[in-house]
Amino acid sequence: MKSKLMLVLFAVSFSLFLFLGIKASQILFADGDEPREMGQKTPVPVLLEEQQEEPVSSEPFTLLIFVDDLSKKEPLLQGVWLSRSGESIAIKLFFPLFPSQAEDGLQRDLNLRGAFWLEDPNQPSNRFLSILTDRNLSWNYIYILDTSAVIEIGLILQETNPGAYNLTIDQVAGLSYETEKRVQVQQNQALFIRDLCAQLPLPNQNELLQRFLEGFSGHSLISGTTPLDFYQNWQGGISCLFPTLTLPIE
Repeated sequence: MKSKLMLVLFAVSFSLFLFLGIKASQILFADGDEPREMGQKTPVPVLLEEQQEEPVSSEPFTLLIFVDDLSKKEPLLQGVWLSRSGESIAIKLFFPLFPSQAEDGLQRDLNLRGAFWLEDPNQPSNRFLSILTDRNLSWNYIYILDTSAVIEIGLILQETNPGAYNLTIDQVAGLSYETEKRVQVQQNQALFIRDLCAQLPLPNQNELLQRFLEGFSGHSLISGTTPLDFYQNWQGGISCLFPTLTLPIE
C-alpha cells in the first residue's frame, strides 16, 4: 500500500515539474531563437524606416553618334556614346558604345558599323537601333554630327578662346575609327569631349549657337528634341565624366 502511495506521489511530482519546465522554456525562448531573462518584457516590434535609394536623374539618355560625312548616303560610323546628366545637370556622364569596351568588342564594332546607315527622315537604320536596344540600352534623344561639324566647332572655340583651346589636324584624324587603334580612338574621342566641356560656357556663344541651330549646314542632326532645347541643356559650367574609362589627368 505504501509503495503504491509513493508511486502516485512520484507521478504527480514528475508531471508538475514537467509542466513547469515547459512553461519556463516558452517564456525564455519566446519570439525568436535568442533567450530572454525571466520577467523581461516581450519587445514591441518597431517598424524600421524603409531605406531610400539615391535619387536618379530624370533626364533621359542621349545617343551621340559621330560619322565621317553626313552628306553621304551611307556615312561611315566613327563613334557612338551614351550620355546623361549625373547628380546635377552640370555633370555629364559618357559611356562608350563604339568602339566597344566589351570582351568581344571588336566583333561588336563590326556588327554595329555594318548596320549603320541613314533612313528617312535622316534617322539611323532600324537594324542599327535594334542592335543597341537588344543590349538593354535606351535613349530619348539622338544627336548625329560629322567631321565637318567637329572641325567647325573647334574653329569657333579657337576664335572665342584662342589661349585655351587648339584643335589640330592630327587630333581630328585621331577621332576616326581604326580597327587596329580602336582603344586609342576611344580615348581620343573621350579626351575631345572632355576638352569641349572644359570650354563651356564661352564668353560669347552667339556664333556657336547660330551654327548649331542651323545644323552646321547639314553636318549635324537632332531627333527627339529641338536644337534649342538640346543646346540649352549644355549651358553653364559643365564637367564631363567617363565612369568606365581611365583618362590622363588634365
